[in-house]
Amino acid sequence: MVASPCILPKIVPPRPASDAISRERLIGRLQAASDRKLVLLTGGAGFGKTTLMAQWRQRLDRAGARVAWLTLAMQDGALPTFRGILAGALGHAGLAIEAGEGGGEALIASLLEVLARTPADVYLMIDDFHHVQDPATLALVQALIDAILPGLHLVIASRTVPALRLGRLRAMEEFVEIDGAELTFDFDETAAFLTARAGVPANAEVARQVHEITEGWPVGVRLAGRTRDAACDSPGDVPARMGAGDNGNLEAYLSEEVIDELPACLLDFMLHVSVLRSFQADLAAFVTSRDDAATLIDEILGRHVFLRRVDRRDDQAWYRFHPMFAAYLDKRRGRAGIDPKPLHRRAALWFVQQGRFADAMRSAALCDDLELATQLVDGGLPPAHSLAHLGVVARWTESVGGHRMAAHPRLLRMGAWAAALTARMDLAERWLTRLETTADADGLAEDPVELRHRLLLRAVLATHGDDEPAAQAALRGLESIPAPSLPGGLEDIELAVRLHWLSAQGHHLAARCLYSAPAARATRTGRGELALVAAAAAANVAMREGNALEAERIGATALRRARTIHGSGALCATLCAGVVAQAWFELDRLDEAYAALAACRMRLRGASAELKVGAARVFGRIQALREPPQDALAYFTRAEAHFRATGMDRGVVAMVAEQQRLVLSYGDRRHAQALQAVLDGYAARHPGDGIHDVEIGAAAALSRARLALAQDAPQEALSALETLRRFAAARGCERLQAVADLLQARALEALGRSAQAQGCAQSAVATCYRLGLHRTLIEEGAGLHPMLVRAAAHGGAALVEHVRARLGEAGSAPALAVAAVPTLASLPQAPAAPVRTIAATPGLTRREQEVLALLEQSMSNKRIALTLNISVQTVKWNLKKIFVKLQVTSRYEAIVAARKLATCEQ
Repeated sequence: MVASPCILPKIVPPRPASDAISRERLIGRLQAASDRKLVLLTGGAGFGKTTLMAQWRQRLDRAGARVAWLTLAMQDGALPTFRGILAGALGHAGLAIEAGEGGGEALIASLLEVLARTPADVYLMIDDFHHVQDPATLALVQALIDAILPGLHLVIASRTVPALRLGRLRAMEEFVEIDGAELTFDFDETAAFLTARAGVPANAEVARQVHEITEGWPVGVRLAGRTRDAACDSPGDVPARMGAGDNGNLEAYLSEEVIDELPACLLDFMLHVSVLRSFQADLAAFVTSRDDAATLIDEILGRHVFLRRVDRRDDQAWYRFHPMFAAYLDKRRGRAGIDPKPLHRRAALWFVQQGRFADAMRSAALCDDLELATQLVDGGLPPAHSLAHLGVVARWTESVGGHRMAAHPRLLRMGAWAAALTARMDLAERWLTRLETTADADGLAEDPVELRHRLLLRAVLATHGDDEPAAQAALRGLESIPAPSLPGGLEDIELAVRLHWLSAQGHHLAARCLYSAPAARATRTGRGELALVAAAAAANVAMREGNALEAERIGATALRRARTIHGSGALCATLCAGVVAQAWFELDRLDEAYAALAACRMRLRGASAELKVGAARVFGRIQALREPPQDALAYFTRAEAHFRATGMDRGVVAMVAEQQRLVLSYGDRRHAQALQAVLDGYAARHPGDGIHDVEIGAAAALSRARLALAQDAPQEALSALETLRRFAAARGCERLQAVADLLQARALEALGRSAQAQGCAQSAVATCYRLGLHRTLIEEGAGLHPMLVRAAAHGGAALVEHVRARLGEAGSAPALAVAAVPTLASLPQAPAAPVRTIAATPGLTRREQEVLALLEQSMSNKRIALTLNISVQTVKWNLKKIFVKLQVTSRYEAIVAARKLATCEQ
């Protein structure tokens, strides 16, 4: 049957875009549901319904199924038109039937007759079904669904849930629905799309930020990719531009595909209610003065117009708009001349009535109501539960200016807290200084509540600035004044600061006791953001002590709570992720550590210096395991420049030490010597016995020991290790003690003092096993495999198996541990297993080519891990990157694609 020219465009399946990625995650679900009567894809504009359906059609077509395709337009919903298009689509699929007249009975009867002669299953795919409003057409589709046609399967894509009776199908498990939440890209799909579009691997930070601002909305990711192509900006620029609605393509798309189809009254409601970050029906009704707000919200949800449910603990249905759509509505509201300030003022009054003072403060700031904000200050700042509104408050207090703020001391205090807790430390210092200056004039100098606020603010700022004397002075001042009843948030902050400095001094037991004390029970069990900040501090105490297992136990629980309750962008989630990533790295869970740091690293500016340095060290080390050493070296060089610019000497020293460790891994002793001179220079400038002075000296000593071992000077290494041991003992850092044991074992063995070396090895193995220091054992134990296995034998079979699992049966050294070997010539030269590469596949890193070469030899992930002396998780991570770069989905396809590329290159 030949379709008429006017129908043909509606029955020919669209071809997926050249840069579309295969939605394997969802296609797998569809394949599993291929025997169901109905598959329904629902989601708003740009959620990839058509692309997914077209990709599945190709799979079904290759499997021998008959697939009929309909794409509907607004005028195609009437029964006569729909019936003609349906007949044409079936005819185009080789199922010739007559459209007929009247209802759908004749069409169904004709279809039954055709299906009886068709051995293959028939899939009827209808795109843009939301255009069908005609009851007669809906009755025809319902009849097709209800008919006993075993070989007929309907696949419907719609922006709204169709007015069909689906209860029976649900009960019989003959119906599968994929909604907008499932249609969104996950992070891997976002990264894969950006990679496919650019032709080169996407920058991980750009991909992460694009995914956050688009929330995986496929068209949003595509538009962000266009912005990235046009701008070639720094990682933060593209998401910022997209989030601000500064994109003509986005505005045109939303206007044409979404807004033009909305009733005027619904659009007006959306423009008014979208001034709120989140809302529920009562709040929306109060702010917009619309009694039908609940009905309008239901209509927005039914139309899938970018409205998301927000999880709150008050058992009410809260909603928010997608951030990109909210930014678009902001611009449109401005053009419509709608003043948001009265709306925010009404929102503030509603929040006050509900006792939600933190939300009320945010709204008061947005409507610039100084008097209302002053009345709200004592309602609870800093807030114990959520800090999400404080960025708005900090920006507002800055815009108000010091002159107006000076007349309101409590507003100054509020502004200082808002700035401090959003990492705007310069602004916080400005407000706190003015607050301290005006305290005498206002008669508040000795007021215990105000004094505690000022001292705790000073302690927070000093902690962020790594200023130990100022922080300790503030903490002593807090102990000297009465403890009036203060908001729980202040208690959580004080606990976090005290835990930080107790641990920094090496008083880990005192810190643990403080956190586990009955007085801190509310903090330990709290779900508020500041309670979880304190939990991150407690996890960091364990990490400083070297106990990765305990840090992971505390931190992972807090991280799950933080992400679930407050979102991954919250301060508490960022701090928890920064600590837990270090624990996961030590536990050799590299994928999880990398993902956590990639998500939070750009937001760690509000963290302590200790956490920022630790996160930078771990991120660079993971990079060194996955990329060529030059890439990791460049990263550490940039990090060194950052810490140098901020005046954080111990951060500079940590990054220089990592550079030295890297260059020693590939034998560049000359540059390592130059870097050692830099470290020794910093140590000379910090000769005192302060916390940071001693730490810098210990870091220089550790690097000096590594260099001495690489230069075959074990006696010099032992001398340097004495300094490291004194520091580790004084600070109670068992990880550094294990590092010192392993390096000392190497030096003693080189001096022929095998018995002493074995004793050091035993101590190191036992410590690493007890505390979960897997990476320390892997990195520092390279080249000591036989000695470490003998040492483990004293602890039993379980310990021996643990050491062998960490170092690999063959005991080959990881790439980055070469620096720890005294001299290459002194090592036994066993023939290495050949690692072939597939003719230097273009676009793949050295490590990825090694993995691919071993994959070609039919090795399992575990065997590849043992051969390359990396973890199985690292192998899986590299395979993911290979699949993305080669645009394949299986190991076999990767090998075939690599061979083709190699042939082309030759």
